[in-house]
Amino acid sequence: MSDTLTIRLSDELAKALRRAAREAGIPRGELVRRAIAERLRRSESPSVMSRHFGTMRGPADLSTNKAYRRAWLC
Repeated sequence: MSDTLTIRLSDELAKALRRAAREAGIPRGELVRRAIAERLRRSESPSVMSRHFGTMRGPADLSTNKAYRRAWLC
């Protein structure tokens, strides 16, 4: 490890961290490292919306031209 971070936890959070680490069978520091890594991984991945932008093919006015909607009713 190359960096150290010191944080203050509320009594409730410290108790929950001890319990979770004990249940997982890993040290508290390892549990915190995994939680931070997972959080950072999720924030770096594309959002649901950005994964789907630009994936539809069709006329440029598909969302505004009512003629297309009339065709769907048939």
